[in-house]
Amino acid sequence: MADAVFDGANLHVTLPSIGTFDVETNLYSAWKEWIALSDNAKYPPAFDTTGGDNVGGGQEIAPYFFCRNDLGWRIKMPEDDGEIVVSGNLFPRDPTTVLFEQTTGYDAFLRLEVSTRAVSINDLSSSDVSSAVWGESLESGFTAKQLMQLQAAAMAGKIIVSGDTVTIRDVNDTSDRIVATTDEQGQRTAVTHTVS
Repeated sequence: MADAVFDGANLHVTLPSIGTFDVETNLYSAWKEWIALSDNAKYPPAFDTTGGDNVGGGQEIAPYFFCRNDLGWRIKMPEDDGEIVVSGNLFPRDPTTVLFEQTTGYDAFLRLEVSTRAVSINDLSSSDVSSAVWGESLESGFTAKQLMQLQAAAMAGKIIVSGDTVTIRDVNDTSDRIVATTDEQGQRTAVTHTVS
């Protein structure tokens, strides 16, 4: 199938005929080639994208393409009657603004087909997923699990004040999670964390 045609002055991406168009090839890649020609880079970008990242095991995140209708771009139907199939993950950048425009005097109708290329996690056990999430380092030296332990203690643990030391116990009251030394205004001057 032929690639889309770009009109930067009018911010139109025109589908040249009735038929099937692949978002990645016939729209996004065609736009990248068009923008490299002459002085077409002076126009606002017609697309942006996310995804396509390799996640290991021969798997990758499916790419998603966003037409920059928030900048004025529209996808214009061809001067023809019939069905157009747009295959791939195509979305408007602004979902409240029109993305597709019919060409006056013609009756083309559109069918969007979502890409089937995606990451499969069927080979991962629930403990693999859990370990990956809770083991993720969110703060320097602390995993998500450890930060959750500290938050739970701070919100629901027993507090013991002895002189200039404040101790916050874990939720089960089995160990000290946070021990802070305070000054005369009660501000923490040193803090020790104990996590598992």
